[in-house]
Amino acid sequence: MGYPPQHGPPPPKGETGRGLTVIVLTAVGLFIGAAVILLTVLNPPPAAQSSAPSPSASGAARTEESVRQAAQTAFDAYASGSSGEFWDLWSKRAQELITREEYVRLFQLCPQIASGMTFTITDVMITGDAALVTATRSGDPTAYDYDFAHESGSWRYVLPPQEEQEYRSRNVDQIVQARQATGTCGAPSAAPAPGGTPPVDLFPGGLSLLNPPSPVGTPPVSTPAPSPPG
Repeated sequence: MGYPPQHGPPPPKGETGRGLTVIVLTAVGLFIGAAVILLTVLNPPPAAQSSAPSPSASGAARTEESVRQAAQTAFDAYASGSSGEFWDLWSKRAQELITREEYVRLFQLCPQIASGMTFTITDVMITGDAALVTATRSGDPTAYDYDFAHESGSWRYVLPPQEEQEYRSRNVDQIVQARQATGTCGAPSAAPAPGGTPPVDLFPGGLSLLNPPSPVGTPPVSTPAPSPPG
C-alpha cells in the first residue's frame, strides 16, 4: 500500500530562480540606499550663499578707525576752505537745510576770519549709527564735540542744533547780514591765486565765532568766543 506524499507538489520550473532574483535586487537596493544616506551625512551639500551682508561686513563701517577717517576728511575739507566738499560730507538732513551752491555763496559773501586751522581728534565714541567725535583746534586747547551719523554706508557730519536753526530760519543774505553786524565776517578779498590757500573759518559747519560748538560737557554757548590768535 502506498503512502500519500509528505509535501505538496514540486514548484513549477523556474520559480525558485525568480525568487532568488527578487531577493538579490532588494538587497542591492537597500545597499545603494544606505550608501547614499551615508555619503549625504558625511558630505553635506554646500549651503546656498546669502546675498545679505554678514554681521562683520555690515559692521565694518562702524569702527573707531572709520569714524576717525571720516571726521578728519571733513575737518580737512573745511580747514582748506573747500566749502563745497565739506558740504558733500554732511548728513542728508543737514543738506536739506541749505543747498551746496548757497553754502558756497555764504562764505563768498562772508569770508572767514581765521586761517591755517587744524583739527586733532582726541576721542571717538560710537553708539549704533551715531558717533561723537572730540577734537581740539590749533590755537585752542579746549576740546569740542562734533556729531556724525552713519548713513548709506559712511559717516557724515551732523550740524549742531543752533546751526540747523540758523539755516532753517534765515536765507543766505540774512545770515550774512547778521554775521556782518556781529563782526564775524572777514574782509572781502579777491579770489586766491592758483595754488593758494583760501582763508578758513575757526569752526566747521559754518559756525561763527558768535556760536561756536559746545566744549565737552557744557551746553551750547551764545556769547562771542575770544578772537583766534593771529
